[in-house]
Amino acid sequence: MEIRDRKRVIFWVRLGLILGTIVFVVSWSVRRVTDKVQEKTEGMSVATQGPSAASLGPGDVQILTTDGNFDVTLTGSSISAGLSPKMQAQVRDEMNKDTKDETGLGAVIAGAVKSGVASAIGIHVSWDLANVKEVQFMDGKLTLIDKDGDTHGLAGDSKRDNTSDKARFRTADAERFIAAVNKRKAELGIP
Repeated sequence: MEIRDRKRVIFWVRLGLILGTIVFVVSWSVRRVTDKVQEKTEGMSVATQGPSAASLGPGDVQILTTDGNFDVTLTGSSISAGLSPKMQAQVRDEMNKDTKDETGLGAVIAGAVKSGVASAIGIHVSWDLANVKEVQFMDGKLTLIDKDGDTHGLAGDSKRDNTSDKARFRTADAERFIAAVNKRKAELGIP
């Protein structure tokens, strides 16, 4: 074998070893990060659409914040929270109003952004009741505490008159929701 051929073989062997090492390190890192994320989100999931009031069964409860922007729902063996259907429609209407006669690259980018936002508007975060320690109500806010002791607010911020404030629930609604959660946990045998 000539020197030129040997150099070519050595080059490809080195390149293969370097690429193999990079693939190994990246895959090992991804596995570690994925395992950590799964530990943090155990009992929690994300759905692209929340439950509708029409789909509620016996004992299920859905409550809205005082401004009607957020809903929290107990359905089956899970609790979900996200933007209410009314707020989703309002955001979609606002996005449609902002449509201008754009052409070219600007129109493509604007369309992609609007499409992305429109598909994410209905996202609801859900918690499995088996992972819920308790739901608390204080100062108009509902807070979910999971088995690990982590706390999760069950409504986002709400803007009113250019001021940002935590969305609030009516006391009667919050108490009804907490009672329904406790009753459902007892029915399912969840401590």
